[in-house]
Amino acid sequence: MDAGACEAMPDLASFFAFDIALFVEAFVLLFAVVDSVGTVPIFIGLTEGVAGSRKRIVKHAIVISTAILVLFALFGWFIFDIFGININDFRVAGGIILFIVAVDHLRGDEDRSRGLQPSDIAAFPLATPLLAGPGAISTVIIISAPPYSPLLALLVVGCNAAVAYFVLSSSEWVRKYMGQNGTIALSRITALLIAALAVAFVAEGLKGLFPLL
Repeated sequence: MDAGACEAMPDLASFFAFDIALFVEAFVLLFAVVDSVGTVPIFIGLTEGVAGSRKRIVKHAIVISTAILVLFALFGWFIFDIFGININDFRVAGGIILFIVAVDHLRGDEDRSRGLQPSDIAAFPLATPLLAGPGAISTVIIISAPPYSPLLALLVVGCNAAVAYFVLSSSEWVRKYMGQNGTIALSRITALLIAALAVAFVAEGLKGLFPLL
């Protein structure tokens, strides 16, 4: 999806427009893009060194990611115009940084995320780019414009935030029943998932920046 598809910010009259069918459609779309369920193994791997702070990390990550999506739902057009960037620039930058995290996990070293405070992990990479990444940002920009509306976008973001909080808060039982060896194996698989996600971000961004590639 291209953020450029939204040509203008909806007028005040359409701000409060709401349609249940469009709401369900937009909710499912954002839910699929955010993929909070798919983020669970990544979340467990990233927080292995601060397992005791997982619930606090989830709370902070949900607050930060929700704030980011609300900001872009209301002012995404202006933000990109002001800085002269687009969603594809965002994809490439986020993908490169995320790939660095993946390499740390694959090497099994004391990676950068392990050296961070829980609040730092919550902000990056959990809140962004995992929960509020380029795909989610471009999605909320699109669903805040006709035939959707900013009100509908805000409701969809709020509902998805509640779902993500429940899903990630319940992730501890996965680690409990997998054991130490299972957790180590999951951490390596997580690294591959993060690397693949990073490559996908960069590839999608480059495709948008250079259509002839």
